[in-house]
Order: sequence, then structure tokens, then C-alpha cells
Amino acid sequence: MAASANLIILAAGDNVGIALRDIAAGEIAATLPGVTLRAEEAIPQGHKLALDAIAEGQDIVRFGMKVALASAAIGKGRLVHVHNVTSRYLNNDEDHYE
Repeated sequence: MAASANLIILAAGDNVGIALRDIAAGEIAATLPGVTLRAEEAIPQGHKLALDAIAEGQDIVRFGMKVALASAAIGKGRLVHVHNVTSRYLNNDEDHYE
């Protein structure tokens, strides 16, 4: 059986992965190199999933870059999106940053 992935981690040191397709709550998210974790809630295609617990105020790191801050604690396997992330540069309400 061929390996398949539903998650990609863009760079070493990232604390989020990107869903390659919709991932259902309870489904195992997996990368081709073999990283696996359970999605604790539905993760839509293209959205971020926390690879480990992220504390409130901690940087969100994607593609090796600090792209935002956690505005609330985010559990491992949880959706990382506008409800728990804030930008260092944009206003979530007006600019719809994620």
C-alpha cells in the first residue's frame, strides 16, 4: 500500500502543519516523513494544525517564520486560526488575517 499524507510541515522548527485536504475530528494527520498526530477537531484544507501545545503569547511558526502569536492556549491537534491567533502586523477584524 502506498503511503499518503494529509498534512505537510513546511520547515524544521514549525509548530504548525498545513492540512493538504480536509481532516476530520479524530482522524490521524500524517506527513510522508512519518509525523502523526490526532486531529482534535475538524481541520479544513489549507488551514493550520498545532503540532504540539502552543501557549498563549507563543509564536506561531510556519515555514520557519514567526507569522503570528497565539491569543489563547492551543492544544496539540487543534485548529490554529483567527479565533486563537493574532497578528503582530494586522488587525484581525479589519484585515482578516489568520
